[in-house]
Amino acid sequence: MKKHLNRSTPISILLNIVLIINVIIVLYPVLFTISSSFTLTNSLGATSVIPFTEEEDKYVKYPCNECDGTGNAYQTITVSSKDADGKRKVIKGKKLIDCTYCKGTGERGKLVAKFSLKKPSLWQYRRLLADPDEMVEHRTMVGGEEVVVTSHGTNYKTWYLNTLKIACMNTILTVIICTTAGYIFSRFNFLGRKQIMAGMIVLQMFPSFIGMVATYVILWKFNALNTLWGLVLVYAAGSIPFNSQLMKGYFDTMPKDIAEAAYIDGASPLVAYIRVILPAAKPQIVFLTLTSFTGPWMDYIFPRMVLRSDDKKTLAVGLYEMISGRSNDNFTMFAAGAILVAVPFAILFVAGQKSLLQSLAGTSGKE
Repeated sequence: MKKHLNRSTPISILLNIVLIINVIIVLYPVLFTISSSFTLTNSLGATSVIPFTEEEDKYVKYPCNECDGTGNAYQTITVSSKDADGKRKVIKGKKLIDCTYCKGTGERGKLVAKFSLKKPSLWQYRRLLADPDEMVEHRTMVGGEEVVVTSHGTNYKTWYLNTLKIACMNTILTVIICTTAGYIFSRFNFLGRKQIMAGMIVLQMFPSFIGMVATYVILWKFNALNTLWGLVLVYAAGSIPFNSQLMKGYFDTMPKDIAEAAYIDGASPLVAYIRVILPAAKPQIVFLTLTSFTGPWMDYIFPRMVLRSDDKKTLAVGLYEMISGRSNDNFTMFAAGAILVAVPFAILFVAGQKSLLQSLAGTSGKE
């Protein structure tokens, strides 16, 4: 038992160190982003990891130690002269002068660094949520004088709404199509079933970049460029192979007795699927919903290629243009936009936390 403890102690210490490092790596960018979003300047150099803090230099005065606060000092002087016999005579004395350390003031001082809290500013959020033709003003004190800073708004609300529409429509189509396809592949045998499943596996072997040009041409032929529904169709169609296989694997683990019991009670296959199978597969459906919803929020390359006008852009494209190029340096406003992007993710993950954990554990929602 003693040897077992001695062996496990270094391992546990190492695991704790790795865990602490991972927590620091995760918390550092989060704290820095939050701090940057509440600053007035656009420069990242003016922000700090600790939110809402700034360093000030304070001049502290104290009595001079050399002259005891009097401001006076005595200087030793030497005077040499010759007497009547021609011998050199040296006379020493003291002369009252100003203290060289305090310059005769009797006080000395030094600069002391002081950390103090500064008031967080909503300037970046006001600029972000204002319309492009709206001027946003902010009054601040610089050198004891009031300065008015003005800036134009952005299309952030439009980008946010566009991304939300794409994510919701993609989630609805993906959940309906992939859940139904996964159940059909799992429970029914039909002509070409194995070939279709093999084709889905083959399609997953190739990266999405290979078909990007062809997809662009197809959207151009159907006048779907610079449209939101074109992106939705591409996202939903591209997710069918993997997500259908994912749902099929989950349905394979469910006992067939559930559907057969519904058939005995007089339910049709459609009624059994809607009222029995889908509620039992709730954990996996929640997992599919979360992954389908988060995908469009993170994608940048394809929306950048398809969407042209500013009122059709998604959040990823619009936020990146704030910091791309030499003249675009709105890093702190970019941080504010990134904070607002996390709001729907937090709501979804909190709402579906139980079902998500059940899906990861491989258990059914009926247990």
